[in-house]
Amino acid sequence: MGRAWAKVSGGMTLFLLCCWISGCATLSPGPRRENFAPLFLYSEDEEREGKQTDVLGPFFTYRKDQREKDLAFRPFFYWKKEEEKYTFLEYLYPLGKYKRTEKEVESFLIPFFSTRRDLTREEKKERGFLLAFWGETEKGEPYGGFFPIYGNLKNRFGKDELSFILWPIYSDSREGENRTYTFLWPIFTRTEGGGKEGFKFWPLAGQERKENEYEKTFCLWPIFHFEKRHLYTDDPTHINMVFPLFVSSTSRKRVTQSVIWPLFNYTYDEDDHYTQWDFPWPFFQWAKGDDKSIFRIFPLYGHKDWEERKTGYVFWPIYWYDHQDDDRYQKVLNRYLLLSKDQTEVWKDEGKRARIFRLWPLFYYGERKEGTVQFYFPALIPIDDEGFDRNWGPLLRLYEYRRDPKGDSESKFLWGFWVHRKSTARELLELSFFLTYYEAEEQIYFSLLKGFLEYRAAGPKRALRVLYSPWPIEWESSPLLKETIAERD
Repeated sequence: MGRAWAKVSGGMTLFLLCCWISGCATLSPGPRRENFAPLFLYSEDEEREGKQTDVLGPFFTYRKDQREKDLAFRPFFYWKKEEEKYTFLEYLYPLGKYKRTEKEVESFLIPFFSTRRDLTREEKKERGFLLAFWGETEKGEPYGGFFPIYGNLKNRFGKDELSFILWPIYSDSREGENRTYTFLWPIFTRTEGGGKEGFKFWPLAGQERKENEYEKTFCLWPIFHFEKRHLYTDDPTHINMVFPLFVSSTSRKRVTQSVIWPLFNYTYDEDDHYTQWDFPWPFFQWAKGDDKSIFRIFPLYGHKDWEERKTGYVFWPIYWYDHQDDDRYQKVLNRYLLLSKDQTEVWKDEGKRARIFRLWPLFYYGERKEGTVQFYFPALIPIDDEGFDRNWGPLLRLYEYRRDPKGDSESKFLWGFWVHRKSTARELLELSFFLTYYEAEEQIYFSLLKGFLEYRAAGPKRALRVLYSPWPIEWESSPLLKETIAERD
């Protein structure tokens, strides 16, 4: 059995090699293509002056034209470059990425390091590797550390400065004139300066106050909580909570009260005459106000009309929807059984639209705003993401169809075993190395087994090649025959 298989494999390899060598004498008038898909496919593009090579279907791809270069070894990495504009690399997607444009440089490998730099201006530089980090601010002030031993950061996480020593034993932060000290985070905290002061002995008790803004007090967190907000206005808010038994938030214009939160809730807002009841949430909900209404009996039926947006469901998760409509933009999203969806977007002022229809796990259809169309099956992974589409998508699809804004299209089945390309100037049909049909203007070309039988018609000239002969038979069609055909027409 082993010897028989070796003979068959050797004979097949020799046959394919002979087919490829005989291509040197091919009658094909079109761009050069060597299709032995899904093992190997080489093609040239006259319009872009480009070349593309695919090995083992979509696993390895290399493409180059006047503008760009692409190299992919899916699903391990994908690289793309346009001279002097951008360089792009994704590896072990979605964990690793490097991107460089005229404006910025970004790089990360989760969870080991990340860095980002704006090239348009002098700014802080940030670096990180494992638990170490370092960088500098826009003013050139350095910072860095090794978590959790020691660290000093500046202009990070909403703070002007942040330091730690043997975290969580000790840390402190500064925001303007206010400074906060923490021991054994999050147990002991003290804050002072900048009109703000307070302490926290978590979870037993704590208090914090900021002049003319708020006052907060808690005991046995999260059970007892008392707060005053918006003290700088003429309508402050008072919050009293004994969690989860009772929660109350009241102001002169708005009242919200909950019993056994989040089950039973009541809300009233005087500004838009809005009233809402939850009894209990999320199973029964009713609300009414100016341009607002809610009615839900979960999971049987529900709808929410909120100004220019409408959401709802019927027998969730069998069907639910999200519709938005304003003067410039419209979006209609309908979902079925969680993973299937039909989404349409319309940009009214631009006169453009886009649509995505996915029937999971059968197929995906997409029309983009710029005019491209894509269809493929199966659609096993319900993710709409360009990175996933580059690195994983081609490996999981048996059939693909793409059409660009000019109307040029390409269909592929079994990673190029069957190919159909069509544009305004030419059309190509291929069944791997078995059959090729090409038509462009006054040219017609047909090939069986890469030259076993080959025919070409270009205007009045004809050519025929049989059994891979390097000496094709050539002749011209009879003018008399053409006149007779024209008269019959």
